Amino acid sequence: MEEEAGKHQDKNPIEPVRMTLDSKFRFSCNKGLECFRSCCGKITVFLTPYDVLRIKNRLGITSAEFLSLYTRIVDLKKTKLPFFLLNMTEDGRCPFVGEDGCNIYTDRPLVCRYYPIGLGFLKGDGIEGGDFYFTIREPFCKGFEEEREWSVQTWRESQEIDRYDLMNKDWFDIVLNKKLRAAGVEPDEKSQRLYMLGSFDMDSFRKFVFESRFLDLYDVDRATVEMIRDDEAELLRFAHKWLKGVLFGEYTYPRKEA
Repeated sequence: MEEEAGKHQDKNPIEPVRMTLDSKFRFSCNKGLECFRSCCGKITVFLTPYDVLRIKNRLGITSAEFLSLYTRIVDLKKTKLPFFLLNMTEDGRCPFVGEDGCNIYTDRPLVCRYYPIGLGFLKGDGIEGGDFYFTIREPFCKGFEEEREWSVQTWRESQEIDRYDLMNKDWFDIVLNKKLRAAGVEPDEKSQRLYMLGSFDMDSFRKFVFESRFLDLYDVDRATVEMIRDDEAELLRFAHKWLKGVLFGEYTYPRKEA
């Protein structure tokens, strides 16, 4: 298994059972449980680009302000690209959790949406490779004693995970690209700057597209231009497709011929 996100740091709570979309489990979280909000501390929350977009808009601030106030950068050696982690408070709790639970619940990060399910990746092809799921059973969590039954698929649907996967698909293709994992390959400073711009800062990327010579240099059809002008989520997807071109030569929107 290569990647695990949102795992608590005290004790490994992952059950070593590979689950499929049809696998069943019982779980419910509500204010009536004595453990309510206990899972919202001492955790590592990796933020995806769509997480940043949703949360910064929920807070009514810019991408740059959100990243400065609420996150820190980490570099993962295997991807060779920087990621953002959500900063916890001094007492180790999520900054968005209050007495009644999550204050940004409808815009919470993808990691929080998956919980208590985790997503893993295995190297290889066929039955022994690819994605799989597992349960995260914290010692304090009473949610697994509740009667509500889910399949992994129905849990994903209830948490809008398909929407997040769609919005982040091309970005995951970027960070998991085999070229970045090749020995001796390091993104140069310009590539890293473009990656940060097109992944996490849609306010600045919008200015880059519409207030520079970008549209004179890249072949973008008129319908796409109008769509990304009016829809920030579509601007994010456009940015990721554009990044795949400038970073790996996988062009959806190539440069115009001189």
